[in-house]
Amino acid sequence: MQQVFVYGSLLFSEVVYALTGTSFPTQEGILHNFRRFAVCGADYPAVFPRTGSKVKGKLLQNVDSRSLEILKFYEGDEYECISATIHVKNKRTEALVFVWKGDAKLLNGNWDEKQFRETSLETYIQKIVPETRLAFEAWQARAFNPR
Repeated sequence: MQQVFVYGSLLFSEVVYALTGTSFPTQEGILHNFRRFAVCGADYPAVFPRTGSKVKGKLLQNVDSRSLEILKFYEGDEYECISATIHVKNKRTEALVFVWKGDAKLLNGNWDEKQFRETSLETYIQKIVPETRLAFEAWQARAFNPR
């Protein structure tokens, strides 16, 4: 089981549940020396190293290997899954974090959680997440049954 630090669309438990079929225990946490940016032309954010900055998010706990694979698929090739220290209350813990590995020029300004909730969350739950699940299942079927 893994811990995964989330800071964007995965802050919303309904998105995590729709993707994985699991409700994970969570805790609030802080990722230091990174900043959360809006991705140009998208409604989702990315974190990128930035000394002195910090990102507030949630720590998903007890994430099983299948759910982690789904989350990796959902995040896509623009992100690298790394291990990082997360500050939870007055303690530190290690967790996986999806860090932007795309062009830094595409990161601009702050991502707004409230705006995402108001303008994009329903689309994610009704369209993006179900399409991602179908694509993941098709990808897995090809991976396990190559022609």
